[in-house]
Amino acid sequence: MHAAILPKNKYSGSLFYRLLISFITIILLLVSLNVVTFTFFRSSIRDEIISNSSRNLDVTVASYEKYVKLIKGLMVGLYFNNYTEYLKKNPQQFDYYMVSQVQRDLQNTMAGSQLYLYDLIYFFPHRDYVFDKDGSREADTMFNKLYKSRYTPEFWSAEIAKPFSFRVYPAAEYTENTAFSTRTLGRFNPIVFKSAAADNFAIIGLMDSVSMFDAFSHIQQDSGFYIFDETGSETFSATNRESSIELARLTGNAGFYMEGTNYYFYQKGFETGFTYVVVVPFATITAQFFKLNVIMAVLIVVSVVIGIAVSIFFARRFNNPLSAIIGSIQQMDRHPSPPSLSPIREFNVISQKLHDLFQTNETIHKDLITKNSLLKHYAYLNKVKMIYTDIEDAKISIDSDRPYLIVLYQLMYKDGELAEMGMDPNRASYYIKEFVHSQFTHTYRDSLTFQIEKDQILTIVFMNDTELSVLDALLQKIYNILELDAYYCAVTIAVTPVNDNALAFNTSFEYALELSKQRKLGEGVQVIRRKEELPPDLWFSQSGLKEFTANLSSGNDAITVPLVNKTLELAVRKGATYFQILELAKEIVTLIIKTLYAGHHPVALLDGKRNPADKLRDCRTLEQFQLLFQELLAQSASAIRQKKDATDHITSFVTSYVNEHFGSDLSLDMLADKLNITGAYLSSYFKEKTETNFSDYVNTVRMNKAMELLQKTELKVQDVAGLVGYHTVASFNRMFKKHTGITPSEFRRAQIL
Repeated sequence: MHAAILPKNKYSGSLFYRLLISFITIILLLVSLNVVTFTFFRSSIRDEIISNSSRNLDVTVASYEKYVKLIKGLMVGLYFNNYTEYLKKNPQQFDYYMVSQVQRDLQNTMAGSQLYLYDLIYFFPHRDYVFDKDGSREADTMFNKLYKSRYTPEFWSAEIAKPFSFRVYPAAEYTENTAFSTRTLGRFNPIVFKSAAADNFAIIGLMDSVSMFDAFSHIQQDSGFYIFDETGSETFSATNRESSIELARLTGNAGFYMEGTNYYFYQKGFETGFTYVVVVPFATITAQFFKLNVIMAVLIVVSVVIGIAVSIFFARRFNNPLSAIIGSIQQMDRHPSPPSLSPIREFNVISQKLHDLFQTNETIHKDLITKNSLLKHYAYLNKVKMIYTDIEDAKISIDSDRPYLIVLYQLMYKDGELAEMGMDPNRASYYIKEFVHSQFTHTYRDSLTFQIEKDQILTIVFMNDTELSVLDALLQKIYNILELDAYYCAVTIAVTPVNDNALAFNTSFEYALELSKQRKLGEGVQVIRRKEELPPDLWFSQSGLKEFTANLSSGNDAITVPLVNKTLELAVRKGATYFQILELAKEIVTLIIKTLYAGHHPVALLDGKRNPADKLRDCRTLEQFQLLFQELLAQSASAIRQKKDATDHITSFVTSYVNEHFGSDLSLDMLADKLNITGAYLSSYFKEKTETNFSDYVNTVRMNKAMELLQKTELKVQDVAGLVGYHTVASFNRMFKKHTGITPSEFRRAQIL
């Protein structure tokens, strides 16, 4: 039929026939693979089961035999130790001290969790006397109440009279029967050691059969496990079978045989003479494999028939419209067909035409993407800057009310360190922007990242609240990378909540700017997601400002430096942000410069290449701010003192003496005597020059020294009080609280926190 439709010299390379042959080939390969797999498993699964079962039985037998040998050695040691020998030689008159010593040995022995012994019992049948680690009692009480089982006192008396030395008995269920309750103890194998020639004493052990099986067995879950003694009686079993098994005649010490639907693997133990048997049900597995392969064979036959029918149907349905498409393409192209690239001629035409169309479309597509990206960046930048344009066709993603959030990166460079790398801030910002852009577009393809200022980068992410965990992981990755360059650039990452209102874009951006101002002191990268309540006032108190300006004018950096440090530390404790502390620092620098100019003192701190404002921008931590102010105030004080030293030797002497002898008794009259002037003159002169009373100056120096000792040492408060010149702790506490507002103990705890 097909030959009538297509000439014989044409349909041999037709797509229809090639598709049909390919489908049939794949189906036949799958059938062949299944047949080979079934043959392989059928021949190898029996050998694998036999090999694994034999190895597992070897390990199990070795564990049981080693354990029985260990217990036998333990019982031999107990049987022949000194205390037991004494009790055996004096069976009619027990020494209860010796009994207590034996019980102590039993308690120590039973403490070992790997022995799997529930108890060890010393039995003297002629005296009807039994004791274990917990106490002594009559045989009837022991074996009919405390350890009740099918092994009665009469049974044990008869067994001990027999001429043997060591024997393991079949497992039995044991219970404890008291006047109040009956409790199941477990399933135990009794084990006896005695002298073959004596019937007056024996040691009876109770081996925990279930725990031993759990510890020693390496048997498959669906297999049965049995132990038979030398007479062929069952000693222990672990199986789902309701009835016991009967062994066939065994040949050799180990092997296997098949009987009925099971494989029987057996091995004899050299220590006990027991026969260990594992029963593996093989017929069920075989039946399941046979049933499975019958089903698979039926499915394969059905699949082959359906596959061939569907292949013919779809190949013809696919070939007919394809031929029409090819005809249309050939009519559009008046040039001859290109050289053959495939055995299927239809694909030659399609591939060439689609290739040309794709190249043209790709060029147009890339050009549109580039222009659209530039247009989006321009439109978003206009929104950020609140610039309104009349470009009505500039459609951007946020105009479609898609949920979005804003991530703002505030960059703070250290100009000096960045210059050492040979890189300017603009180039560094570009590299950071490109890095952030690559990370976000990998996860969010339509996200936008662009630079809005020389130190600000903005990312817009279109996402829902359910995707925040993915965003958190991405921000953590960016955080880890940027943290590597924390020495050169501190970055604040402000993340706004998800917003689905396109008209609120500027509000979201303003919120991101406010979040970026929430940065705390510290180097490195900080991620901020929510606003906090900021402290309103960080400036000096009125008295503190007066004290600071007075000491600044007099060149007393011993007072001004602690005052500035205290003000900065208080701002940090109040929860001030980095930018608040930066503004506070700028105001303090402005106050220093104004005070110096007002006093007609040289402003040496403005003579360097970098002014204080530039240096402040490089400070990130409290220690860096404090170190900078220590340097500025020391320079200022040095300049002032150099100017005053030539004419003001009285004030210089007083301040130097107080700073060197703050721990001694200091009085105005004593210092006046040293200067050969009166105390009244010295008081008024010092007040005029420093704008501070002599007593206030002494207390300030002492309190600053006290704060230093409390912060940097572990001295007791009374020791610190003595070192700074106070004879009683009460007066020291009163003055310290007046100066700082808190007690010395509270100050020390605050420093620790």
